Formats: sequence, structure tokens, C-alpha cells
Amino acid sequence: MLPAFQCSIRPKYVASAFLAIFLLAFGISSAPAQVAPAGQKRLLGYYTAWSKYNTPPYTADQIPYSKLTHIAHAFLLLSAKADGTIEIPAGTIEPALLTKAHAAGVKVLISIGGGDGIEGPRFNKMAASETSRQAFVKNVHDFLVKYGYDGVDIDWEVPNAPNRADCTTLMQELRSALPWPWLISMATPSDPRSWGQGFDIPALAPIVDFMNVMTYDYYGTWSGATGHVSPLLQSPDDPSQAGSVKTSMDLYANGYGVPLAQLNIGTPFYGYEWDGTDVLWAQCSTCAASSPNYAPYIKKLVNQQGWTRNFDALAFAPYLANPNIPTLNVPGFITYDDEGTTARKTQYILLKRGFGGVFMWELSGDYDGQSQSLLQAMYSVWKGSR
Repeated sequence: MLPAFQCSIRPKYVASAFLAIFLLAFGISSAPAQVAPAGQKRLLGYYTAWSKYNTPPYTADQIPYSKLTHIAHAFLLLSAKADGTIEIPAGTIEPALLTKAHAAGVKVLISIGGGDGIEGPRFNKMAASETSRQAFVKNVHDFLVKYGYDGVDIDWEVPNAPNRADCTTLMQELRSALPWPWLISMATPSDPRSWGQGFDIPALAPIVDFMNVMTYDYYGTWSGATGHVSPLLQSPDDPSQAGSVKTSMDLYANGYGVPLAQLNIGTPFYGYEWDGTDVLWAQCSTCAASSPNYAPYIKKLVNQQGWTRNFDALAFAPYLANPNIPTLNVPGFITYDDEGTTARKTQYILLKRGFGGVFMWELSGDYDGQSQSLLQAMYSVWKGSR
């Protein structure tokens, strides 16, 4: 996920022809695995409490509930004492969210934590104490009952590697206090072997209802190089071999043995831009970078203002390049997903590989004041997978 406090076109394809081309293009071998039961596919959207302050604003009134099965409402926070106390940031509670979602048959989970570098250490400290764990579990239960949420999503980024048992113990205690039909999910890294070694994925799988695998941020503002934020495939040209949606899916399904029905695979509704270069795979340690949302920013630049849309066929990922850096003083490279690649990912995840669901971070990144075209691309494919 992005930090807890971050506020931050291509024509549609004819469905039948596009699917045939897609399946032909992705002649990718994978070990057969359990397929989620028909009709149980999930389309989950993260909804951030601060998106109401975006330009344009995005509130519970803008969410197209009929196109979702689950919403993860982000974020509640752990207190600085890490004693199990939960803090509710001002403006988080939105009664209309629960009312509208439940009227549409959508389950709403409250998400706790975030990737701001603050919440992770607080989780580490809290989970190491039995007293603090018990207080946290009770506080989560009481919150769900009081406000009417359907479950909790734990966004712990990330457990300390030496303390893997603390994470598993906390989740087991949470499960004991929240038996079904309460829902429990976790946001988990794209590759816990390199980032997030404190997650014991095989041990966590039987505890949670599903995992939201964060298959994005393979490249970003920290990378010191340009690359794709969320490529479907691992490009052999990637000097870092940073990973892809497919490599993460293979790891969870085949390496960790998590049942496919328990796995939601993610896609970003944002991108990253770099100044100082317009080249893919450029080493650019001195280039400034930022993280703009798709609809209000990136979408308007496609083949406009000197920007040209490019497509990396090896990674199945688009990017924008602008060679006019010196004269216009603008960023030169943007990595993102558009409607076409979002649909392709959704098809690959749900139809070709049979995983349990898809999700995105986060809903407001796709809102330009009128349309939500990335979500529509996901929904169109999801609807055909039921």
C-alpha cells in the first residue's frame, strides 16, 4: 500500500476478440492448482479516508457499489504506545459508506495500518506482547460491532523477520475472536522473501479468508532507475529482475501453496514519474520522482503535451515518454496501467489462472470527476468470470 497519510486512452477492446488474442498471447505454462468456486470471485476496492480531500473529491457517494464485492476502508491506526489501542483519524467514519455498500450486498472491511513506515514498527511492538495483542483484538472486535463493518483487513508493512511467530499468533488470536462470518484479510507483499520476511505465508493462509497480494511497486520513487510499476510479466530486459504479477502469483500458488481461492491479486490506479530521463530501464539515481494518480493526471497526458504512449511487449506494460525534458522542464518517464492492461491483468488472474479475486489501490486514483474507466475495465472482465 501507499503511505497511510498520502493524499494524493486507450479504446476499449471488443470482448470476444480481445480475449482470444489475450489467451493466445499468454501461452504461459503454470502448474495446475485449485480454482476458486464459480460465482465466488472477488472484486475488492481500497477506499481511503483522505480521498474526500482530493481534487476532485472522492467520497462514499462516488463509489460504484454495483461493480464491487468488497471494500477495504483505509486506515485505522495503532497508537504510538503500541499497546493495542486503535486510533480513528478524524473524518474516517462515513455512515453512508456502510449504508450504501450493504444495500448493494457489498462487504466492507476496516483496514488497519498502512505503508507509511510508522505503523509497521507499532505492529511489531504490539504483537510481541500478549497483553497488547489481547487489547488489540478486543478493540478490533468492539469497533466492528459498534460501526457495523463486516471484518478487518490487516495492513502490517511489515513484520520483523526474526519475529514471524508474533504475526501468526496475532492473526490466530484475531481469528479466534472473529469467527466466520466475520472476514479477515491481510495485505501481503509481492515477494515476502525479499521484503516482508516476517510473514509466514503458509501458516497465515488457513487463518485468513483471503490475502490481498500487493503486486505493484516493483519500481518506484526509491528505485534509482526507471521501470514498470506493475508489469504482468517479468521482462528479460529488466536489469534488476524486480518481479511481475505473474512471478508473484507463481510464488504464492506454487511456492507457498496458498489455495487460489484465497488470493486476491492487485493492480495500481496510480503510477510513478521520473524527471531527467525518458528511457525505460535508465539508471537515474539523481532523478526526482513522484507518484501521481491515473485519472486526474496521467490519463490526460497520454499522447498529449509531448508525451508518447509506449508499450513494452515483453512485460505487457505501458509507459509514457517525453523527450522534451530540457525545453519544457517536465518529467520524462511515467509508468502506469491503462484500461487495456488493467483488463488484461484481470483476465489473466481470474480467467486464465483461476485466482479468487482482484483488487486495486485505490479507488479515487481512477476518478476524474466523471468516469472511473480502470474500474470499469476490471468489472467488465470480472462480470464474465462469474
